[in-house]
Amino acid sequence: MLSERAATVLNVLVGEYLQSATPVASDDIARNLDHKISPATVRNTMAQLTQDGYISRPHVSSGGVPSDRGYRYYVESLPETPRLPTELRESVDRDLAQTEPDIGAWSKRCAAILSRLTENLAIVTAPRARSPRLKRIQLVFLQESTALLVLVLEEARLLRRLLPFGKKVDQVQLDLAASRLNESLGGLNRSQMQSNHLELNSLEEQVKEGSVSLMREAETADAQEHYTDGLRLLLSQPEFSKGELARELVQLVEERVLLERVLSATPEPENTENPVVFIGSENRDEFLSPFGVIVCQYGVPHGVSGTICVIGPKRMEYVAAIGGVRHLTAFMSQMVQGIQGSSAE
Repeated sequence: MLSERAATVLNVLVGEYLQSATPVASDDIARNLDHKISPATVRNTMAQLTQDGYISRPHVSSGGVPSDRGYRYYVESLPETPRLPTELRESVDRDLAQTEPDIGAWSKRCAAILSRLTENLAIVTAPRARSPRLKRIQLVFLQESTALLVLVLEEARLLRRLLPFGKKVDQVQLDLAASRLNESLGGLNRSQMQSNHLELNSLEEQVKEGSVSLMREAETADAQEHYTDGLRLLLSQPEFSKGELARELVQLVEERVLLERVLSATPEPENTENPVVFIGSENRDEFLSPFGVIVCQYGVPHGVSGTICVIGPKRMEYVAAIGGVRHLTAFMSQMVQGIQGSSAE
């Protein structure tokens, strides 16, 4: 445990470094302390913080830079649930209210808002169920022996496939087949659909087989639909403005594999309502060691859910970032629960 004086000096140092990105001198800390302490006393305290691993100092006479341990102490010292200021929350809500009522549009807008709030890279995944459930089947006549099979999932995803039949069909037949199958298969997952033995005609059987196949593909798809925003803002930070790290980061975003590395490198959060912060070496993937990662799940626990995350330098504004992730997580959870509720009606 740090003494009250050491904790105060450390938190002031971290706060100053978040703003300046340059080592913080003892004179600057002394000027910003509520209870005046001499620069000499601050220097002695900084020496102890350096010895204990909370800050690093290239030279004895130079300013201090927070270590991963120092950042962690700072984050743990924040209010229990950082929130965005009221005016900013209201502005975000107005922005979201003007967004097209579509889960993909909301996900994309959340990524844009979060990157703007944090001036870092934001990633938002579209909601997805571990075991997708069918909401309804739609069949659209295209030509005399071909239809477009559309599956609407309860997680607000659409799956599509051309379905060729070996005989002529019309829209009336397609509507009847879809209605019969929806009555029996609506609300089921793929395995339940497959084991549901119905007396079907050849057209209905082919539609059912095509639907089961599409559901299987939805279960096994590796790439999770996601939206990124703010790469330019992240790369403008002093830590990533040039060098090999910036090039690798751009490549990972362009190849759409950064999300996979982030999610595989961060443990499953115990509480899906509150953001979890990983700082530097706390990330399991060595590539992420220069970064701070804030991640939170939204949606229905063990059901339809997605992920919201911010990736930035360890020197990020944690209050704004945690508050932004938390606010947008609550919004997306509401949207998913609303969709789930309408699906159940």
